[in-house]
Amino acid sequence: MPDPITLTIDAGVAVLRLNRPERRNAISLAMRPLLNQLLRRANEANEVRALILCGSGGSFCAGGDIDDMASLGADGEAGRRRMRQTGDVALMLSGMDVPVIAAVDGPAYGAGFGFAMAADLVLVSPAARFCASFGRLGLVPDAGLHHALPRRVGVARAKQLIFSAREIGADEALRIGAADEMHPAERLEEAALAHASAFARASATAIGLSKAILNQSLTLDLRQVTEAETAAQALCFTTEYHAAARDRFTARPARGEATDKTTGKVAGR
Repeated sequence: MPDPITLTIDAGVAVLRLNRPERRNAISLAMRPLLNQLLRRANEANEVRALILCGSGGSFCAGGDIDDMASLGADGEAGRRRMRQTGDVALMLSGMDVPVIAAVDGPAYGAGFGFAMAADLVLVSPAARFCASFGRLGLVPDAGLHHALPRRVGVARAKQLIFSAREIGADEALRIGAADEMHPAERLEEAALAHASAFARASATAIGLSKAILNQSLTLDLRQVTEAETAAQALCFTTEYHAAARDRFTARPARGEATDKTTGKVAGR
């Protein structure tokens, strides 16, 4: 039986794939700790510079596996323990040191919606569909959706989507800011990989620090933000990446100066 979640790492890019296509990649009880484990592994791998989150079989994630959850009955305390694992996935996705790219093809319902919104970049196919479907079951959103969705679409629109539990397609998701780019389904993961590869060539320190500041920016005042920027910039100045980039920049000829086509050096120097 295939693994319900797979993690591959190549050339600085981690790909975390939900792999239960027969259940539209719904999250079973057993998948929750595995998701956290694999995300932690990717975050702790020094070679990883970006992570792609995607699904198999034309679906992103249909949310929690309702049949699986129903088998546990109505034990409230057991439910709280179970949901903490889902919350931990959202915390890990949002708090990863590297950019997270969600490649959404097909449904992203319930927790799947929350996981997609926790990403830094959301790419969709024309078949992508988002739904805060919790209200249809008399539940409240989880997977961090109360936090991530209003940051993308605004509080008023987040209320409308959550209270109505209505589905939105790829075009509307792009229009309201829930998604960033659309690509044909057959090129969706290729586009995600192109973004991830670009991040892999950037400074991991600079991107990680910027992400950490941005994640807090709505709860900090300007002085706190500038203090965080100051501390982060001081650290970036010490990195090998900055030193190499600075040396490349200072070695460039000034505008208007000619260069020797053989050596690449500025003529006369």
